[in-house]
Amino acid sequence: MGESIQNMYIPSVSDAVKKIIVYYNSGNYEGLRTVKEYLSSENESKFIAGDADRFHNATVSLTRVGFFDYAYALAEVGQNRYPKNTDLLGDLLCYGLQCRSLGELEKWYSKLQAINKRFWTWRAYQFSFDYWMARLPEAENDQQLKEWEETVSQIITSFKNNFKYLKDQSDCEKAFMMDYEFRASQGENDAAIAALIEATTNERTKNKCPQCALKLADHFFASGDYATSLKYADKAVSIKEDQPSISLGYTHYIRAMSTEYVERESGGWKQNISKIYNAYAAAIIHLKDESDRQRLIDSVRKQVEMLERESGIESNIDFKKSEDMDSVLRTLLSKRNSSDDE
Repeated sequence: MGESIQNMYIPSVSDAVKKIIVYYNSGNYEGLRTVKEYLSSENESKFIAGDADRFHNATVSLTRVGFFDYAYALAEVGQNRYPKNTDLLGDLLCYGLQCRSLGELEKWYSKLQAINKRFWTWRAYQFSFDYWMARLPEAENDQQLKEWEETVSQIITSFKNNFKYLKDQSDCEKAFMMDYEFRASQGENDAAIAALIEATTNERTKNKCPQCALKLADHFFASGDYATSLKYADKAVSIKEDQPSISLGYTHYIRAMSTEYVERESGGWKQNISKIYNAYAAAIIHLKDESDRQRLIDSVRKQVEMLERESGIESNIDFKKSEDMDSVLRTLLSKRNSSDDE
C-alpha cells in the first residue's frame, strides 16, 4: 500500500525520483498516484528542495526510464519555483510532446517568448522548434500553415543570431540540424543540404559539427557520390567529443564503404587493399562497442569476405565480439547456479 498524501514527505528532487522508481518496480501504483498528487499540490511540492539544475537533471533521469508524465509533473514544480529558467520551460515542451496535448503546451511556449533570447539555452530553442514542428500538421488552412512556418523560421534565425550567449559552442550545431529538418519537411532538399554544408564552414561550428557531417555523408552516399561521402565521413570521425553525439560505429561503416567504392572507381583498389581493410577494421572496432550492431557487423564481414576472395589477400580483421566483465560474470554465475541445481 502507498502512503497518503498527508503522510508523504518528499524532501528533494532526487528523493522524488527514487520514490517513483521504487513504487513502480514494486508494483505499488497507489503509491505512484500519491506521488503524482503530491507533485500537483502547490502546498506540498513547494517544500521539495533543489535548484533549477537539479530539477532538470531529475527529470532527465526519469525520462531515461520512460516516466515522461512524472518528469513533466516534476518539471512543472521546478518551473513554478524558477519561472524564468528556460531549460525547465524547454523540458516541459519536450516531455509534454510525449504525454500532453499541443494545446496545453502552448502556455509554456508563451512563457518562453516573454524571456529575452539572451537567456535561452539550446533546449529552449530545440524544444520550441520540436513543438512547432509537431503543430504544423494541425494548421487549419494554408494561411495558418504559412504563419506557423514563419514562426519556425524565426526560431532558427534567432538561434543562429544568439550563438554568442551559449555556454557550450558545440550546441550551435543544433541550429543547422533544425534548419535541415525544417527545409526537408518543406521539400526544399537543396536548401536542407545547404544548411548542413553551412555548418561545416561556419567559424563557430566547422570543427564541432559531427551530426551535420554524418548527415551529409549519408546523403552523398545514397546519391552515389562516394568521394564526397568519404569527405564528410572523414570530417565526422575527426571531430573529438567527450560524449559522442553520433554513432561512431555507423559513421566508420559509411566511411569504410565509401573508401571501398572510391578505390574501386579509381581502378586501383587491389593496390590499395590495405587502406580499405583498415577502414573496415576501424568500423568493426567501433561497432563492437555499440549494442544492437550485429547487422552492420555482418554486412562488414560479407564485404570483407568478398574482397578477400577477389584480391586473394587476407584482411586479418577480428570479427569476434569481446566479452565485457559483466558478461563474463553472468556466465560464471550461470554456471555456478547450474552446478548448485545439480
